[in-house]
Amino acid sequence: MDADLEKSAQSSTTSGHNRLHTSKKRPLDTTKWMASIDDETLLSNLTIPGTHDSAAYTKTWAPFVQTQTLPIRAQLRSGIRYFDLRCTLRNNVLEMCHGIRYLNLTLASVLQTIYTFLSNHPSEALVVQIKQDRRSQNSSVSFAEAVIELLTHQSSHWRTANTPTILGELRGRIQLFRRFNITEPGAAYGIDVTEWQDNPTRPFTIYTSHSTRLTIQDHYSFPSGATLPDLIRKKGGAISELLTMASKDPDPWHWYVNFTSAYELSLRYQIPPRPIAAGGWWGFRWEEGVNVRLRGWLEQKRRGRFGIVAMDFPEVDGGELVEALVKTNFRRDERLDRERMRWLVMGVVVLLYVFWILWRGFGWWMSGGPRAASGVDRDGLDAPVQSSVAVDFVS
Repeated sequence: MDADLEKSAQSSTTSGHNRLHTSKKRPLDTTKWMASIDDETLLSNLTIPGTHDSAAYTKTWAPFVQTQTLPIRAQLRSGIRYFDLRCTLRNNVLEMCHGIRYLNLTLASVLQTIYTFLSNHPSEALVVQIKQDRRSQNSSVSFAEAVIELLTHQSSHWRTANTPTILGELRGRIQLFRRFNITEPGAAYGIDVTEWQDNPTRPFTIYTSHSTRLTIQDHYSFPSGATLPDLIRKKGGAISELLTMASKDPDPWHWYVNFTSAYELSLRYQIPPRPIAAGGWWGFRWEEGVNVRLRGWLEQKRRGRFGIVAMDFPEVDGGELVEALVKTNFRRDERLDRERMRWLVMGVVVLLYVFWILWRGFGWWMSGGPRAASGVDRDGLDAPVQSSVAVDFVS
């Protein structure tokens, strides 16, 4: 599988003709790309671009903490529709964090940005995963109680059911993926993903109530001392494996969640998330990152269901990776081919009709045109016309 991404990286960097430039084709408005999708479409049957540790854009000085450069509003406008929000509770306030690091953001402020976007773009639907990333501190309520209370203030924006949903039901709203425990085990509050495995080497499947299944790839840490090229290839293999599984699965109810993020922190190598995602120098050679390889892979496949793809720094490729993911939701080539064929047939029919009219007109003119009708022959001599009735009367 890693060979597929390796080949894709080479073709996407050495050949520009495979790229899908929306400015030259059909413009893609990433702020409302879901508007063109049918209401009856299952959300689990879409390709949904997302971000890993979505709020980790504030610590630019900490390479092992930062996973994004775009703030939440810019991510939304770029087409991101899955958000991985990691929080803790400190002094009864839900704060964004990445591991032990605070991000100087509150969950309330992040959600307010999301609410504003959805109010202005009611055609869009989001999936938001909320995770407790570290233990609570100096708080009189539990993490779950604080989250539920916060979400209740804007309950109209949330879907906290644990059943499958269609796009029409979720427009202007958010489906909750709950990655924190609640006080009532088994209670329905969002899609329960608390059985999420930490850094598994293979994809795993979570089975929830109401026959909801989620298969997840989240192998993010490689402490074995791999070089950057080897690390990118290993991670690329894991990514492409789940992409292929999602595209070949005929069950539209089955969720797929694919994390492209990774890092290495070993005695031999210390590789933060950015060079893995965006590429970096290794020795005297530039290694294309996971993002470019993924875009090349998608442009070869063109269309299909690939599930949620949660990325680090997806914008470093000029936004083309997010657009490539979005475009897989539209059978663009087949639709345009049908449209072109219909217009071609109509054009041929019109041309044939015009040609027929011209040919009839030309034949009429050659046979005498208006002079023949008035009794003037083609030599310009008067030739009185006698009807058959007149002849019979004379005789």
